[in-house]
Amino acid sequence: MLIIGHRGARGEAPENTLSGFNYLKSLGVFALELDIHVSKDQQLVVIHDYSLERTTTGVGLVKEQHTADLAALNACFYFKDWPYHDGVPLLKDVLALVNDFVHVQLEVKVKDAEDYAIVGRELAKLWPQFTHRMVTTSFNTDYLAYMQQHYPHISRGLLVERNFTGNIIATAQQLDCQLIAPHHSLLNKTLIDMAHQQGLMVSTWTVNDAQRMQDLAAMGLDSLITDYPSLALKTFAV
Repeated sequence: MLIIGHRGARGEAPENTLSGFNYLKSLGVFALELDIHVSKDQQLVVIHDYSLERTTTGVGLVKEQHTADLAALNACFYFKDWPYHDGVPLLKDVLALVNDFVHVQLEVKVKDAEDYAIVGRELAKLWPQFTHRMVTTSFNTDYLAYMQQHYPHISRGLLVERNFTGNIIATAQQLDCQLIAPHHSLLNKTLIDMAHQQGLMVSTWTVNDAQRMQDLAAMGLDSLITDYPSLALKTFAV
């Protein structure tokens, strides 16, 4: 089972930062989940929230900032004693850093059709360097449908909230996804087996308990996203 660092290693390093991603590499974990927004100058930037306040020294909405201004912020300030002070990175710079990774999940946060087009255009430029190692994921089925129609060659994954009441596999098939990633509370062996029978890979988020990691692995899960990759490595150490 593949261990995926959540926003790098969110519980151990500043999330969605170049130094945090470097930390993940230093652990020997070469699978990553990160978050994408669109900047004012229509570039893809890596940050989770729609606003800057929680994880950076900036204020305001991400979409109202230019990339140069985002890069000048300190996106590590809240992580005590962290020795680096890097800003909000461009997706292309992150992908250059993790070019040797075996799996990268790009969670797309945008909500507007105009931004779908920007994301699709930019991901299409980056796709050739990663191809099967990269998947764009979202809770937003409208975004996934847009990508299905306009960029069908780019792998897609359906993220599923814990309060989802629909048919996960049917929804993923309708969107021609290659992966489903339900919240781990929704998973059981039957669902995982059914997904595999339909040719779907199964990932899950965000698993920070060693026993739960072991239970999910025993069900046949393909990959899990965790804030604490060091814990996962220890849990599955031979």
